[in-house]
Amino acid sequence: MSPLAKQIRLENTDCLALLKQLPDKSVDLVLVDPPYFRIVADKWDRQWKSEAEYLAWCREWATEANRVLKEGGCFYVWGTTKTDTFLRFKLDVMNQLSGLVYQNWIIWSYDWGGRTKKTFARKHEDLLMYSKGEKFLFDADAIRIPYKMKNSVRAGTELHGLGKIPTDVWEKNNHTTSKEYVGWHPTQKPISLLERIIRANTPADGVVLDFFSGSGSTAIASQQAGRQFIGCELDRDYFEKSLVRIEQLTGLRMS
Repeated sequence: MSPLAKQIRLENTDCLALLKQLPDKSVDLVLVDPPYFRIVADKWDRQWKSEAEYLAWCREWATEANRVLKEGGCFYVWGTTKTDTFLRFKLDVMNQLSGLVYQNWIIWSYDWGGRTKKTFARKHEDLLMYSKGEKFLFDADAIRIPYKMKNSVRAGTELHGLGKIPTDVWEKNNHTTSKEYVGWHPTQKPISLLERIIRANTPADGVVLDFFSGSGSTAIASQQAGRQFIGCELDRDYFEKSLVRIEQLTGLRMS
């Protein structure tokens, strides 16, 4: 890897293989989007014979990730409540990890794609936030957003010059039409939302870990925020395409 890419370490390997290389308490933020278990049609989401087998695998990588997370660090996991598996993942895996404290259930809301005539259209994804211990970094000023209607703010409330702190419902509706959208990865996340997390929960010299790197968005967001990145992607095709994408969007040479 070129010295110019020293802020990004991305390997084509299995998540557990990478995690076992990392020292205890060596990363500031774990930010991952793991397979969901039989939600996506791709084979990587259908490699387990049962939900129990899938959750056992999740317990392995989550335990290792918790080991390498620093005290005061944060652990985010994307998922979907389309089935009950994600709920059991929260209760039976994340909630059982030593030292982790549940902080937020964030909703990414969007409004694209088709509509079913049988139920209300499902247009969101879920994001769990945990901290390693009760105290953790949250830089509110780094992620403030503009007030939509200043005259709607309650009388007597002093407006912050940098804007307001986002709620736990995040709207991002132009994702599939933006220049960053790749089309070759089914669960790509918006760079701006990932960068929000990174800026809020890591110090200026922080290390971000994503061992389900996919399209490379977390690596790009980390570089844009000036943080170091460690990650891996097992799928060779995704890995190679993500290297090209990272080079295009960051200017770093990845080979």
